[in-house]
Amino acid sequence: MTKIILLTLPGVFLIASIAFIIWYKALKKRALKKVDAMDTKTTQDWSPEFLESKRLRKDAFADDLVEVMMNHKGLGKVNHLFQLITSDFQRLPDDAPDELKQYFKESARLPSWADKDLIHLGQQTFIRHGIWVSLLLSYKSLPECYACAKGAEVLHRTARLNEQHGSMDTFSRRIVETAQFVMFAMSPGGLSPEGRGLIAAQKVRLIHAVIRHYLKNDWDVNLYGEPVNQEDMAGTLMSFSSLILEGLSQMGIDLEPVEKEAYIHCWRVIGHIMGLDHDLLPDNSADALKLGYSILDHQMAPSYQGSHLMKALLEFQHKKSAMFLGPKTNVDMLRLLMGNKISDMLEVPASDDKSIAKLQKRIKIVTGVMEVIDHSLILAMVLQFFVKVSTAFMLKRMSAANLINFYLPKALTEWSGFNHVHKKH
Repeated sequence: MTKIILLTLPGVFLIASIAFIIWYKALKKRALKKVDAMDTKTTQDWSPEFLESKRLRKDAFADDLVEVMMNHKGLGKVNHLFQLITSDFQRLPDDAPDELKQYFKESARLPSWADKDLIHLGQQTFIRHGIWVSLLLSYKSLPECYACAKGAEVLHRTARLNEQHGSMDTFSRRIVETAQFVMFAMSPGGLSPEGRGLIAAQKVRLIHAVIRHYLKNDWDVNLYGEPVNQEDMAGTLMSFSSLILEGLSQMGIDLEPVEKEAYIHCWRVIGHIMGLDHDLLPDNSADALKLGYSILDHQMAPSYQGSHLMKALLEFQHKKSAMFLGPKTNVDMLRLLMGNKISDMLEVPASDDKSIAKLQKRIKIVTGVMEVIDHSLILAMVLQFFVKVSTAFMLKRMSAANLINFYLPKALTEWSGFNHVHKKH
C-alpha cells in the first residue's frame, strides 16, 4: 500500500502542476489584456489642500449604524453582538438588529468596476510573496503609519499596550490582527462572497466607526481632524499596498507591471468595502505610490505618540524574532525599509550604512533564489505551500490568537468619558 501511494504521489503532483500552469497562464493572459487597456501612467494631484479636507470626512454609513446601535440597543447588547460577529459571522443571531444585518448585506457588495481576474492575479501575487509581505508589514507599513503624527494619536489612544501594565501580549495582538487581516483579504478567495477577507474588512470598517463614537466626546477635531478620518484610512491602505510593492523592490523582488496593477486593484476593492471615498482610490500603481507619499509628506512629523509606538514595536520585534533575527538586524531592517529620515524621526537606534547594505545584499540572495523557483511554474505550487505554512508559523509565534478579535480596549472607554455620559442617561 505504501509503495502504491509513493508511486502515485508524483503523478498526482505532475497533473496538479500542469493544471495550475494552464489556469495561471490563462488568468495572466486575461489580466494582461485588461491592464493594457488601462492608463497606468497618469497620476492625480494629491494636493495638501485636498488631503486636509479629507481629515474632516468620516464614514456616514458605518457611523449611522453605530449611533443607532449605541443609542437604542444598549451597550451590553452591542458588546454581545460584536463578540458573536468576531467568533463566527455565520451565526449572527436571528434576533440581531435589522440595521446590523443590512450593514453586512450592503457593505459586502463589490463595486461595479471590480474585476475578478485582476483580484485573482493580485491574490496570487500576494500568496507567492507572503513571507516578505508579512515582514514588510512589521518593518515598514506599521512604523511608517506611526510617522504620521496626527494619525498616530488615534493609534496611541486605542493601543492595547496601555492595558495589563504594558503587557507585550496585548500589543502583539494588534500586530497579529493586522497581519491576519491582510492575509485573509489577499489570500485566494478572500474577497469572494462570505470570504474571510471581505468579512474582516467589514468588521474593521465597523470598529473604526465604534472608535469614532467612543472618542467623539474627548477629541480635538481642530487639531487632529476626525478620528480615523478618510485621509488616515487612505494612508493605511497605501501602507498595505503601494508601500508594500516598494518594499518588495527594495528586497530584490521586481514584480511585472501586470502583477503590480492587479495587487493595487485588490486594495482598491478592499478600500471600497472599508468605506473609503471613491476619490481617494488611486487609478493605478503609480498613482497609489504617489498618494502614499503625498499623505506621508502631508502628515509626517515627530511626535511622542509615534516614538512611543515605535519603541513598543521594536521591543516586540526583539522578543518575537529572537529565534531568527537579533536586535541589530531588527534595527538595520527598519532603517533599510523606512530610510534614515523616518527612522530618525521615530527614534529608531542608529546604525551604519555598511551594515544596512550587507543586510540588503543577504536578503536579495534569498529572494533571488525564491524568485527563480517562483518563475518556474511547475514549482510554484510548492512555493505557495511553503509560504502559507511559513506565514502561519510567523503569525503563531507572534500571538496565540487564532482569529481577528477587534475588541475595544477598556482604556479607550475610560479616556472617552463614554461610561460617564451614559450613566447620566
